[in-house]
Amino acid sequence: MKRVFSDLFKTDGPLVALSPMAGFSCVTYRRICHENGCDFSPTELTSARSVVMNGVSKSFRFMNIDPEGEGVTCIQLFGNTPSDFSEAIKIICEDERLSRVDVFDINMGCPVQKVVKTGAGSALIKTPLLAARIVSESRKTAESYGKFLTVKTRTGFSFDDDSGPEFASMLADSGAQAVCVHGRTASQMYSGKADWEKIRKMRERITDPDVYFWGNGDVTGPSSARKMIEVTGADGIMVGRSACGNPWIFRSIKEAFQNRNVNITSVETDCVTLSEKCDMLMNELDGRIGEVGERIAVCEMRSVMPHYIKGIPGASVMKAALCRASTRMEVRQILDNCLKEEDGRC
Repeated sequence: MKRVFSDLFKTDGPLVALSPMAGFSCVTYRRICHENGCDFSPTELTSARSVVMNGVSKSFRFMNIDPEGEGVTCIQLFGNTPSDFSEAIKIICEDERLSRVDVFDINMGCPVQKVVKTGAGSALIKTPLLAARIVSESRKTAESYGKFLTVKTRTGFSFDDDSGPEFASMLADSGAQAVCVHGRTASQMYSGKADWEKIRKMRERITDPDVYFWGNGDVTGPSSARKMIEVTGADGIMVGRSACGNPWIFRSIKEAFQNRNVNITSVETDCVTLSEKCDMLMNELDGRIGEVGERIAVCEMRSVMPHYIKGIPGASVMKAALCRASTRMEVRQILDNCLKEEDGRC
């Protein structure tokens, strides 16, 4: 019987996923998002070459998975050499801590220069024959271990690049069982507006009904999620920056998808209290402390914590204080002071 990617999920309708993001997609946050309705969360990107040269230990924290806590698990790899991917997949599948991974995702969309200059990430859009070999060899190895293979990419490398539809078709033909397209080019990085029309054209070129297709870019809530599906014809959506410090977004989007009669406006503006935001921030911080220790966790959370308090009164002052914090106790005290001030305004 043919194994289809969507069979991994016990849900009808569009799948709602967390787009993999460096600094955000740690196992703790993926677990939190799953608890709040997220169907699928790939890990941060990890170098296939590093896994081959150093084993899994050096990059383990970025590949760490929790099958019980996050549901379907996915490890994302980047690189530019087909044999590196094949060998890395083998090494990971034979590691006791990671062997339960369900999916391998190949990153062909990262626009960061230190990745692109090596010929990896979104640079592979410019070398489609190499990209095809990477997908083909990776699929062969992943399948031998009973794993699925997916690819995340962009609409093109530069503004005038119209190769997206052909590239998407090639990915599917080479063995990708699911394809996610971010609606920006590599040269755009994360600026400007996502081009959903280009996503639609790429989706149309994938004719195999068993190949799942995700749309990504500028999904900020239930109404834009529905619109993304309508415009692009995507099977599901990935949410990126709008999910930073906002795991509740997944539940509101899923509710809108599952109940077509729901009032989108009421879901979109559903207010999460400051107390809930503070509790969730501490929940993530505590999880990260369990992963990497207090000093590193608090330091790394400095770029994450501002997303939880975005838009609240006095957010700029609170952000500055949180970015100076170096212990869990300091973070808790800053949040408690903010909550007291909030009570005083009520």
